[in-house]
Amino acid sequence: MAKNKGQDGTTIDFIAGADLVGGAPVAIGDMVVVSHDDVANGEQGLGHVVGVWALPKASAGAISQGESVYLANGTVSTTNTGTYAGKAWSSAGAGETEVMVGLNVGHA
Repeated sequence: MAKNKGQDGTTIDFIAGADLVGGAPVAIGDMVVVSHDDVANGEQGLGHVVGVWALPKASAGAISQGESVYLANGTVSTTNTGTYAGKAWSSAGAGETEVMVGLNVGHA
């Protein structure tokens, strides 16, 4: 039996760089996680690494199902200037403020 497994890899501990509410997307290095609970700046939080989550979307642009999305300034969009977040699990039109995202699915 393998004895070198550390954990399942579906969550990760992190130190919050700002006050966060549960469900907020957080960039940790080159990946995006979703905060499990409210976390105060400087405190340890638990982040979900996988799953499909409703994330705040930059309202200006439309996102098509399956497109790569990136997190920048607390919202996701198709603009490749932030941290790769995953794939749009559903489409979201211009003016919509959320989009379902498969976290860390595929790669840009």
